[in-house]
Amino acid sequence: MKRSAPCAGNSAPTGPPMRYLRELWPEASRRNEFTMNRNERYNQSMKNPNSVTPVKTGVQDLLGGKNTSDTGFQFLEDLSTAYWYSEVLFAAIEISLFDLIEQGNHDPESLAIVLDCRREPLHRLMKALQGIGLIEQERGCWRNLPAARRYLLSESPDYIGNFLLYRKYIQNTWQNITEKISRNPGHKSRAVKPDDDYETRNFHYVRAMDELARQKAGEIAGLCSTMVWNSPILDIGGGAGALCRRLLQNTIPAEVILLDLPEVIRAAKILYPEPDYWKRIRTIEGNFLTYKFRGRERFGAIIISNFLHIYNKEDAKSIIRKSVELLREDGQILIHDYFPDRSESFPHKGLLYDINMMLNTCEGVCHDSSLVASWLQEMKFEKIEILDLPSDSSIILASINRDRKRP
Repeated sequence: MKRSAPCAGNSAPTGPPMRYLRELWPEASRRNEFTMNRNERYNQSMKNPNSVTPVKTGVQDLLGGKNTSDTGFQFLEDLSTAYWYSEVLFAAIEISLFDLIEQGNHDPESLAIVLDCRREPLHRLMKALQGIGLIEQERGCWRNLPAARRYLLSESPDYIGNFLLYRKYIQNTWQNITEKISRNPGHKSRAVKPDDDYETRNFHYVRAMDELARQKAGEIAGLCSTMVWNSPILDIGGGAGALCRRLLQNTIPAEVILLDLPEVIRAAKILYPEPDYWKRIRTIEGNFLTYKFRGRERFGAIIISNFLHIYNKEDAKSIIRKSVELLREDGQILIHDYFPDRSESFPHKGLLYDINMMLNTCEGVCHDSSLVASWLQEMKFEKIEILDLPSDSSIILASINRDRKRP
C-alpha cells in the first residue's frame, strides 16, 4: 500500500480540548464538552481501548424517555436528515478512508491519489467526517480520532465496518414501512417520485422549501427586529415569499420585488392564490445572474436567502458583486445560508448540507461565512455582522456605511 511521507505533528494529538462524538440531534441534547485534552484522551484510548467514554446523544435521550413534546422544528428536521450522517459514514468505510489515514496518508493530495478519488469531493466528505467527530485536521494533516481508530480500522479487534455496511444493505427496506402497514396505496403518493414530471417535482420542491422558510423567517425576523429596511427590497431567489413576507410585518410600508425562476413563481402562486398574500410584493421571473434590471433601478435592501449554496465560488461571488451594484449607498444586504464554519450549536449541519449540494446540484457549494464576508469587504462594505440563528443556519448583515446603526 502506497504511503505518503510522514507529516509534521503525526505523534499523539496535542492542542486545546476537542469535542469528541457530537450528538446527531442537538435539539434533544446539547453537546457534552470533554475536560481531557487531545493528548490525554488519545493516550488513554491507546492504553485501554475499553476506557473510551461514551457520549450521550440525542437518540439516547429520546430512547431514555426524555420528553420531546416541546422541542422545536429543528429536532424534526434533523430526524429527517439522519441518513445524511450514516451515508457519510458508509462512504468513508467503503473507500477504506480510515485505514489509509492510519497508514500514513495524512495530506489531502496523497489521500486522493492513493484512494483513486476526486480531490475536491473527497475533501468535502472528510470535512463532514470531521464535523461529526471521526477524524480531525491539524496543520494540514488528517488523523483518525479514537472512535474511528477503535471501531473503523480493519485491523482493530473491535472493527465493526462490515456490520455497519450490512446496515446499509438493509436500509432500503425501511422505505417500505408505509406499504407494509397500509392497505391504501394513496398513502405513499404524497411523496414526490423521481419519475414525476418536472412541474410536479418543482411544485413539491417549492412547497417543501416554503415550509422550512416560514420557520426560518421567524428566527431571522427576530434577529433583525430593530433593523430599518428601506424600500424597495429585492428578494433574490425568494421562492414563495416566506422571508420577505415576514420581514414586511416589521417594517414601514415598503415594496418587495421577489425574483425567481418562472416555474418557481408559478408554484408560489398556486401555494398562495389569494391576492392578500402578495400585498406589497411584486414578482419578477428570471435568472438573477442574467436578468437585466431597468436603467438606474436601485434597492434599499437585498435579501439572498438559501441561494448562494446553489452556485460555485465564482458564481456566488458574482451574485454578491451584482447585488452590490444594485444597492443604494445607504442600502443593506441580508444573506441567510448554511455556512460550514458557523452555527456553534450545530457544527456538522453546514458541512453535511455541503454534501447535499454536491449530490443534488450541478456545482453547488456551502461557502464559509468568512469567505463571503471577505467578498463583502473587497466590495467596500464597512459594517458586517454574522449572527447564528437558534436553528442550524446563520445570517450575514452588511451595509456600506459603518455609521448606519440600528435605531
